[in-house]
Amino acid sequence: MIKFENYPEELKKFLDSAGDSFEQIVQNEIGDVYIEFIFVDSNTMAKLNTEFRGKQGATDVLTFVYGEDNLIKQDVGDENFIQPYAEGYLCIDVIKENGEKFENPFEKELLTVIIHSILHMAGYDHEYNTENAQEMFDKQSKYVEQVWSRLSLSN
Repeated sequence: MIKFENYPEELKKFLDSAGDSFEQIVQNEIGDVYIEFIFVDSNTMAKLNTEFRGKQGATDVLTFVYGEDNLIKQDVGDENFIQPYAEGYLCIDVIKENGEKFENPFEKELLTVIIHSILHMAGYDHEYNTENAQEMFDKQSKYVEQVWSRLSLSN
């Protein structure tokens, strides 16, 4: 299951349209897990980037994987609360800038970043251990094109 938090209302339709595709990618790459994507502003992202990566400035996405040991159900009042397997923090400002830089529509750049984060959640890396980097980017391209063409056909 994927949950999106703190997203601008204008993204609801896109996230709803792409949601099943994201779920399928998670199933294919990770399995039956609960993940969250949280939208943050540039200042928050810059702080997270400095704190967790030691890098200055905002980035488009930061991914944190907690693993299956974290899938603990807790009773919170009348609800069950499930700790996420992983979280992805998304910065719309940087995603917009990158879309312009790479000549992608904003929605396609957002799609790319979410899929990129899901692949990190699945254990792919391109920064610290480049062993599976090419496979990661090949899968990312394949998934982006599949989902983008599906979304484009449905509009």
